[in-house]
Amino acid sequence: MKPRFTLLILSVLAAFQTAHSQDASNASISKPVSSQSGIDEFDAMLSRGYTPLFNGKDLTGWRNPYPHGEAKVVDGEIHLIGDKKFFLVTEKKYSDFRVSVEIHLPEGPANSGVMFRCHIDPDAEKKVYGYQAECDGSDRRWSGGLYDEARRGWIWPSTEGRSTDQFLEHAEESQRFFAEPHVRNALNRNGWNRFVITCVKDVIRIELNGVETVRFRDAKDASGFIGIQHHGEKGQTYRFRNLFIKELPVIPAEQHVDLTEQEPVSIKRINDKVTLIDFGKAAFGNIAMPVPAGRGSASVHFGEKLADGRIDRNPPGTVRYGVTPIRISGQQGTWIVPAPVDARNVEQAGLMNANPPAVLTPPAWRSVMPFRWVEIEGVAADYPFERVRRRAAYSATWNDDASAFECSDETLNRIWDLCKYSIKATTFAGVYVDGDRERIPYEADAYLNQLSHYTTDDNVKMAARTFDHLMENGTWPTEWSPHMVFMAHAEWMYSGDNEWLKHRYESLKTKTLLHRSGDDGLVRSDELDRNRHDIVDWPQKERDGFVFTEINTVVNAFHIKALQQMATMARAIGKQEDAEAFESRAELARAAFQEKLFDEDAGLYRDGVGTDHSSIHANFFPLAFGLVPEDKLDGVIAWLEKQGMRCSVYAAQYFMEALFNHGSDKKAVALMTADGDRSWKHMVESGTTISWEAWEMKYKPNQDWNHAWGAAPANLLPRYVLGVQPAAPGWKTVIIQPRPAELEFARGKVPTSRGPIEVDWQNESTFTLSLSLPEGMTAKLDLPAADGTSGVMVDGKQAVAKRTGDRWVLQEEVSGAIKIEVR
Repeated sequence: MKPRFTLLILSVLAAFQTAHSQDASNASISKPVSSQSGIDEFDAMLSRGYTPLFNGKDLTGWRNPYPHGEAKVVDGEIHLIGDKKFFLVTEKKYSDFRVSVEIHLPEGPANSGVMFRCHIDPDAEKKVYGYQAECDGSDRRWSGGLYDEARRGWIWPSTEGRSTDQFLEHAEESQRFFAEPHVRNALNRNGWNRFVITCVKDVIRIELNGVETVRFRDAKDASGFIGIQHHGEKGQTYRFRNLFIKELPVIPAEQHVDLTEQEPVSIKRINDKVTLIDFGKAAFGNIAMPVPAGRGSASVHFGEKLADGRIDRNPPGTVRYGVTPIRISGQQGTWIVPAPVDARNVEQAGLMNANPPAVLTPPAWRSVMPFRWVEIEGVAADYPFERVRRRAAYSATWNDDASAFECSDETLNRIWDLCKYSIKATTFAGVYVDGDRERIPYEADAYLNQLSHYTTDDNVKMAARTFDHLMENGTWPTEWSPHMVFMAHAEWMYSGDNEWLKHRYESLKTKTLLHRSGDDGLVRSDELDRNRHDIVDWPQKERDGFVFTEINTVVNAFHIKALQQMATMARAIGKQEDAEAFESRAELARAAFQEKLFDEDAGLYRDGVGTDHSSIHANFFPLAFGLVPEDKLDGVIAWLEKQGMRCSVYAAQYFMEALFNHGSDKKAVALMTADGDRSWKHMVESGTTISWEAWEMKYKPNQDWNHAWGAAPANLLPRYVLGVQPAAPGWKTVIIQPRPAELEFARGKVPTSRGPIEVDWQNESTFTLSLSLPEGMTAKLDLPAADGTSGVMVDGKQAVAKRTGDRWVLQEEVSGAIKIEVR
């Protein structure tokens, strides 16, 4: 028998080793890891639209303004060697940009950084001066800080004796920020580190290995050189690789969006001065019109809303109206009349520091806005109004014939038409934006837009383009970050492109919220998170009384789902150890989620630890994400089936998925088509032609009328009512699982990366299905099993099928064009 103290030591050692192993694995999956060669990172930057600053062969485009210091190229890297501080700088100046540089510090005392918008004084001892992103190899650990070399010293963080007075005002705050573990530990002291610096007007952002360390406003310099530093330690070699730049702004619509000229649907002379033109549906654009004869002044009014037969010139909330004055001066030809400019839609660095720059439209277009009607005021009645054209902006590759949906419920058909057109109309910027609010992508908005774009169009490269944009221009809400994992997973499932995924996988590690999780795997929310960052739903009044606590059920549901998807994607690209670490962490969090957040007495999830309140959100998000244990499902589903649409149009995507995925299709369809003002039926009956940001003005008085996150049925109806979803990446295998609710029939066409799938089912005395699959695709069939049915026939032959509850599941996959009957 071993002595008790030996057993104690061994058990403590085992516990330490387990904890140490878990900490190590958590570190590997919480932030990007650079490869030894850097080749993967180089290819990834090229695939994301960056331009190399260094060609990997020689120092073309760079110079050393000092008489000392050596720079040479070694195995595709720049090595700096010297015994005095010096900088290697670009020959070209840059203004607004995103620059990315990888740095490897030498062992021992070391300090480096990336100079940006910097300057050169050839006559000064300190020849290079200006902004620097700090790479700090000391125990101070201020890597990622903003330093003003040879000028004002430390900006963020700041410190007595090393900063000017203006920056000492935030010395305590900034030093406390750099003491936070995820910032303090952002630098990989003995490996490669990626610095990303973004400059837009006076806004400066610095990221180190995916951790934002600086977001600061300073107008000292608007342009300058890019540089890299040797700090002057004798015998030390500083290594740099993968130096890239993307000059800003990037305007996606220049390459990916076309202007389509559209004729009026109706023209009405209102009085002796005003003519109203209706283009039938709202779209983002402006107008082209023949130049009126004579001289004088006129005006063009643009509007989304009518009031008493006229364009509403004082519409509610942020419903759009604007006027453009025009001067008639005897010109000939055709005028392009730009829409009025809303400053926030072109803002690149506004007073609000939270939002990324607006996505601009091409200057050659002239400005655009969403409108359905124009009133031309001040031209004579004999003017050729029929020759006025709206120049509407849509994706250049949009295909109206790519998708179709029709069923026995005419209201659902109208909802489909509204939502499909909403997706088309909001492609005007070349990436998914929040309609006309700030014209920026938001992660949750973009994901919902992405799902619906996949089911309505057959060229959906905009999804991957938006993903890349958001990885560089993220927004502030907590749950929006895991949506980036959802976007990547959805794109990978659609395209099956492992190379695309491989080039983006490491950066995705920063989006899972792992840095906010504790030993039990659950994410914590501090006071700022609870008061601002944690969203649950938007607007705030749509949260069903959700009680915010330190451990938030909705936030953690997103966290766990993101970890699970990261594990799947890691395994797909050969990152087996990462996959196992993600899975382990997800299981740890899931166990704690169930233990701490489920109310056994109520049979429901609480909003969080420390409250007994159970909102609808705290239950449908876990249900939608598959986190509810089998033995708890019935209770959660039964409770949700009794609830109304007590959530926003955003969260309704997940509420509907939760219901459809768990056999509650009748409830889901009933909610979509419900009477009252909280349904898509209400949107349709309002007369809108693009989906709204909220159910009604009273729920969000400043809502937009051109918001694609309100178009969820565009993906819900094909995915669930028709029942078409991918079962393997790239649509190699699909699952056909119709959820008929109480519909008599449904038919349609669903685009995929391999070609369209056509579905036509009848739900009468028997359930019959005609299915046409593209070549090279197989399908798993999961069909409704009505009472009294005994099996499934495929092309008139008995198929091997297993009944599970109210479904028949075929044992063998099918392909081609087939007809199925459930008898």
